[in-house]
Amino acid sequence: MIGFFVLVFIYFGFSWGLPWHKLPSTISFSYIFDLLFALGVSFFFRLPWKFRWKINKQSLKAAIEILALATAAIAAIWYMDIETPFRLVSGLEWHLLFFAPILEELVFRQTFQRVLIAQVGGKYVTSMLVALIFAFSHLVGLTVLPVEYVPFIGFQVFYTFALGLICGQALLRFHSVFAPIFLHFLFNLTFYLALQLEII
Repeated sequence: MIGFFVLVFIYFGFSWGLPWHKLPSTISFSYIFDLLFALGVSFFFRLPWKFRWKINKQSLKAAIEILALATAAIAAIWYMDIETPFRLVSGLEWHLLFFAPILEELVFRQTFQRVLIAQVGGKYVTSMLVALIFAFSHLVGLTVLPVEYVPFIGFQVFYTFALGLICGQALLRFHSVFAPIFLHFLFNLTFYLALQLEII
């Protein structure tokens, strides 16, 4: 367990401690760090890379859970009239539909959760602990976004915890990193459509 928390400390030390947003690039350099971190840790700990995912009733159930969560989160944001910062992001579709689902799942499920599984076994507690860390990671918005987005960041912590929990359970259930990547993509796609339709 100590090794796991050292990894978490190293990851947040670099991802929050360095001024990635000040580097001149349309693609965030923090994404490159995420990819290198996931590849490096997976290689060092010899973590399994499994992408094959057999579609079955459990898969459909997980997809329905994700769609229900996304719909509930969007409805709550609309009802409470919470200002969202998504329109501040240039190339939103790339960030929301490609980089975030792939790289966040590689870091949090493929890396952190697989390391934790190797240390304590494939238990529910691994997905819960990693979901908490995943939700916590979204608090970085407090350091880079204007103050009017604080209510959104606070609400985002709750729905990203639920998202992380479903994605973590998908890794445990299907043993494939593609399952949480797809579910995360589906969640973000629902948000993206809500933004395009100006629901939020």
